[in-house]
This record gives sequence, C-alpha cells and structure tokens, in this order.
Amino acid sequence: MDAVFDDCKRTLHLTQLWLHLGWADVARRYRRTVLGPLWHTLSLGVFILCMGLIWASVLKTDFHSYANHLTPSLVAWSFISAAILEGTAVFLNAQQTILTINLPYPVLVLGLIWKLAITFAHHLLLIVALMIVYQTPPNAAMLLLVPGFLLTSINCVWMAMLVGIICLKARDIQMLVSIGIQVAQFVTPVFWPVALIAPSLAWAVEYNPLYHLLQIVREPLAGRMPDSENWIWCGGMAIVGSLATFLIYAGVRRRMAYWY
Repeated sequence: MDAVFDDCKRTLHLTQLWLHLGWADVARRYRRTVLGPLWHTLSLGVFILCMGLIWASVLKTDFHSYANHLTPSLVAWSFISAAILEGTAVFLNAQQTILTINLPYPVLVLGLIWKLAITFAHHLLLIVALMIVYQTPPNAAMLLLVPGFLLTSINCVWMAMLVGIICLKARDIQMLVSIGIQVAQFVTPVFWPVALIAPSLAWAVEYNPLYHLLQIVREPLAGRMPDSENWIWCGGMAIVGSLATFLIYAGVRRRMAYWY
C-alpha cells in the first residue's frame, strides 16, 4: 500500500512529464500534416453533417434542432469513449517504458487523458462553428463545462486505469470492451434525444453511468444546465470508482510488470 501512495506522490511530482507525454503523442500522430489535430476535428464535423442530415430525416425533425443535439453529443462522447478504448492498451503499448524505467503507472494514464483533452479542445471549434452558423449567443450555463469536464476527466482516469490493468492481464478483454463501447454508443442517447425513449425503458437511461457522464459535458456545450441527478451520479462514480481502482491497483501493482 505504501508503494501505491508513493506512486501517487511521484505522479504529482512528474506533472510536467505526463503533460509532455500527452502533447508528444498528439504531435507524433499528426507530424508532417498541414492541419494537425484539426484533421480529427474535420472528420468528426463531416460525420456530424452526414449523420445529421440522415437522422434528422429519420427522426422527422429539422436539421437545426438535431444538429444542436448531435454536435455536443459526439464532441462529449468522443472524449469519454476514447478514454475507455485507448485505456485498454495504455499499459500494453508502454511495455518497453515500463520494463526499462521505474515509472509510476498512473503517469501513463494521465498522459493519455491529457492527450484526449487536447483533442477535445480542438473539437470545441465545432461548437463555435455551430453557434456562428445559427447565431446562437453564449450563456451562463456554458460555464458549467469547466467543472463538468473536470469531473468527467476524473472518472475517465479511473476507468482508463481499470481497463488498462484488466486488459494487461487478460488481453481478450480488450476486444470485449471495444464491442461494449460500440453497443453503448447506441444504447446511450448520443444519436437520439432521451425524450424519445419509451417510459418502460427509461430505466435503461437513468441507470446508465455513461449517460450521466455525457450529460455534464453535453448540456453545458448546448447551453443548458445538467440535472442535479447527473452531478450526483458522476460525483458518486468518481469517489467509488477511484477508490475501487486504487484498491485493485494496490493489489496487483507488484505483479503487473510480469504480465507482459
């Protein structure tokens, strides 16, 4: 247990390192490109445009209303889903680093979340573009994006850490997580407004933790206030999830290097 606390302290002292790791990963991925990370934003924007035109017709609503739902939804969802999906390989991809350098494992996770936060910041340009096109003025509710994103990031840290530990031990879980995220993307109200779900299935949304994480980021992006229930869920998840992941990490930390 003392070693785990020591890892946490060292991780805080190595803040510049994991900030550099996240930034370097983004720079390396888009090296020698003209638009850099904006290519990811552009691809998401094209996807929103195409899906918006189709789904607006399917849901029998106007494109403006649906774009105001879909754009913040996918901007928020892309951050949450990427944290889980890339978290499955956060330790697998760092095999040489782990085996050659005495580096705390949480440094790698925080580097991953910081990298995704940089990408998320680029995606905010889509929200700005939407506001300009439809002449939507900003409002006070958008300020809640800061605490909402921070709370979501805290949850993404322990989720990425947890799936990273599990997938390092059992590699097949990585495929199952990928399948689960694909299913969750359609079960969670990302593409469809929550108001469309039948009352008999409302529980599938209310007890979906990903929905509440989505809400505290999506609603401020759309200029709306998240419900208090969303904050309670996310706060509870942050406490319980972080504690559970901490205990699991404490139990397996000494064996993780032997799982490669």
